[in-house]
Amino acid sequence: MDAREFPDPPTEDPNGPRRWVKPQVSLAGAADPSTTTVIRRPSSRRHTVRGRAVTGQEATAAGFGAAGATAPDAVADGPDSPFGESDGGWKPSGSRRAAAAADGATAPGGPDGPEGPDGPDGLGGRRIGGARRRRPGSRRRWPLVVGGVAVLLIACGAVLAYQVMKVKSDLASTSNDLTAVQDAATSGDIPTAKARLSRVIDSAHAARSHSAGPVWWAASYIPFAGPNLRTSRQLVLSLADLADGPLTDMVSVSDTISPDSLIKDSTIDVPTLVKDRPTLLRAAAGVATVDKRMQSLPSAHLVGPVATARTQAVTKIAKLDKLLSGMADALTVGPEMLGANGTRTYFLAFQNNAEIKSTGGLIGVYGILTADHGKITLVHTGSNDELKNFKKPVVDFGPEYNANYGSLFPGSLWSNGNSSPNFPYAGQTWATMYERQTGTHIDGVIGVDPEMLADLVRATGPITLSDGTKVDGDSVAKLVEVDAYADFHDSTTNSDERTARKDFLKEVADTAFHTALSSDVKPKPLVTELNTAAKGGHLQIWTPIASEMTILRKGGLTGEMYQGTAPYASVVLNNVSGAKLEYYLQRNVSYTLGPCSAGRRPGQIQIGLTNLAPPGLPRFVWQRIDAPPGSYPQGQDVLQLSVYLTNGAKLVNVMVNGKAVDFTRGTELGHPRIMMWVFPTPGQPLTVTVNTDEPATSAKPIVPAQPMARPQQTEIKAAACG
Repeated sequence: MDAREFPDPPTEDPNGPRRWVKPQVSLAGAADPSTTTVIRRPSSRRHTVRGRAVTGQEATAAGFGAAGATAPDAVADGPDSPFGESDGGWKPSGSRRAAAAADGATAPGGPDGPEGPDGPDGLGGRRIGGARRRRPGSRRRWPLVVGGVAVLLIACGAVLAYQVMKVKSDLASTSNDLTAVQDAATSGDIPTAKARLSRVIDSAHAARSHSAGPVWWAASYIPFAGPNLRTSRQLVLSLADLADGPLTDMVSVSDTISPDSLIKDSTIDVPTLVKDRPTLLRAAAGVATVDKRMQSLPSAHLVGPVATARTQAVTKIAKLDKLLSGMADALTVGPEMLGANGTRTYFLAFQNNAEIKSTGGLIGVYGILTADHGKITLVHTGSNDELKNFKKPVVDFGPEYNANYGSLFPGSLWSNGNSSPNFPYAGQTWATMYERQTGTHIDGVIGVDPEMLADLVRATGPITLSDGTKVDGDSVAKLVEVDAYADFHDSTTNSDERTARKDFLKEVADTAFHTALSSDVKPKPLVTELNTAAKGGHLQIWTPIASEMTILRKGGLTGEMYQGTAPYASVVLNNVSGAKLEYYLQRNVSYTLGPCSAGRRPGQIQIGLTNLAPPGLPRFVWQRIDAPPGSYPQGQDVLQLSVYLTNGAKLVNVMVNGKAVDFTRGTELGHPRIMMWVFPTPGQPLTVTVNTDEPATSAKPIVPAQPMARPQQTEIKAAACG
């Protein structure tokens, strides 16, 4: 196609209707200085129209050179171009829009031209030399688009704000009701538990609904806001799962397994325990899963309300997990230990803290307890006079045990059977001794002491002895460990007074236990007080069945010595004088761990012993069997003191009141052990210091307390390590 084939541009006749008029074309017009020409560089292409090079003459012929008309895209970029240097492309010499407005001409690429909206480019503008011209209307659309986006964002923000407020309210309601459900269920208030559970379910489901949808989802990927929204969503989902499953299961069996429902006429309803066990185990497993999920939720970069909601949820679910885990453990072994599969027989060892031994004290009184399908009966109580010693050990715990305690004959003498702080040693020893003596099979051993009796009487209320004396929980320990020696004393050890004292101690223990097993006792206080006794080490249980020991160990009931690599400091006392002075002994134990360096750290264990025995005590209380009276201060005690160290620790030195002393070394169950004799004397505080070099570890230090009349005062100072 050449220039003559281009359609003529329309020209309007001022004197008539619009029609097409062919413009006048002349050489003079082409040379008119107002006419734009195209100057071609030697190295560039000519300006093209519709893809073909156009000369200045052809441009004029095409209508660009009409009188007074200027081609809208005229460009001059040669050496004399006002733009200066050439960059190989075309640049406009003026505003296209202004030129078009001044001429009133419509370019070939205008609205009606081949490159208009309906043209092949379909871009709403024309192209000359590769440049696109936008229509004025396209620019006017941008404010509308921006405004629409702004309105949409504002609307989404409003929706998100509403959702956040609703979720916050739902979470607060769920948290409050969750605590109420737990309290009501454990107290046996089942109607309240069910009502509050319904509210928990409603709140959790509402929160789950309010935290869903595209707005919440999209916002969860926005920096800063995202972690808060994702954490909130996970909290909501976890609480909803908790309400729908574990909580519903827990409440469904709470009315039948609560202590008040289970214990009737001094018998525990074992068949119900067995029936409801699968449901409670399922609930415990579900709560454990939710607790683990809660613990894994991120805690960093959370705003105040979200951080608070997370902390409250994690704390409450952890508490619920601990509760249900303990209940599940009890149901796992409880029915069988209560005689679900046949009668169980237990040896009950009453350990007197006044004459201290490693696990609690000398056996002064014992009992035989049976459990038959939930019916618990104390069938016999007796004094230690009934327990006969053996010429040879009845058990053998290996060379280590024999090296530590062989000189005390613990496998032959009832009084020394609990020389080790590891209660399973004592339990197995006493069970074997009783079986050998009586022929009665023993299924387990339960160790208790006067402090446990005190907890028992607090649960039952005051007990009444045969002489009319009323004894309450706050006075029973002193009655057994102090008053009995004052009321029944004599200078000879085999007198009637000694027998009367043992009979009195037997009556106190027998009355306390029979009262606790009667039908008049409220079960919940009883369970609570027994739990308190167990935490203080005043209630310990051993059975030969490994699966039962595993569960009892989790509940802190086995009295076992810790076996592991955590920092460890255990102070254990054994009476070796026969006196009854440990009721008056006060203990302070501090454990200090220094900073870590090259895999080691310094450690120090300091033990303070203060003998508070008053003057004027009965001779039977202060008299020693290792020395004649008059050769030692009245009230002076003699104790074997053992200190157990961290696995892998090295001993640096040992001092008593700042002076080096003799001691023996050994090991027990993975722990280095040092042993010495100490002589606490009234009015003369005694301090033992043990300096160590220990392995570096970030584990939490463990400082157990030997069960005694006066609780051990413990202080731990550990520098951060690892």
